[in-house]
Amino acid sequence: MFPTLQPLATSGSDITAIAVTIGGISGRMREDRAPVSYRILASVRTLATSLPPIWIASPTDAEIRHVNIFRASDVCPFTGTRLPTLCWGRTPSAWSGAATSERRLANLLEAVRQVLANSNPRSAAR
Repeated sequence: MFPTLQPLATSGSDITAIAVTIGGISGRMREDRAPVSYRILASVRTLATSLPPIWIASPTDAEIRHVNIFRASDVCPFTGTRLPTLCWGRTPSAWSGAATSERRLANLLEAVRQVLANSNPRSAAR
């Protein structure tokens, strides 16, 4: 389902951070559905307890119009540069309410895909 998935960091035999390209929309408004490929970076170390920050490595901050992506303000630990981050909205509460068996990488990536494939004009991100 995510053929571009790559490990960014490991600890022993465990993958602790990933990079993957996920398709979404440009998403400035509900009608703005032009396809966009987003390269994301994320730590997966604490998936059982919380959603990680999702860093957007591409497109560039200046090119992003998606309303559910915050402008670059924090430094990404994987690149050492300021990168945009995904606005999770209410997803963290749904994640923490899900069974531990549901808090897995595939579910995280599906949640990211759903955010990027839709736009929430009430988002405070952009």
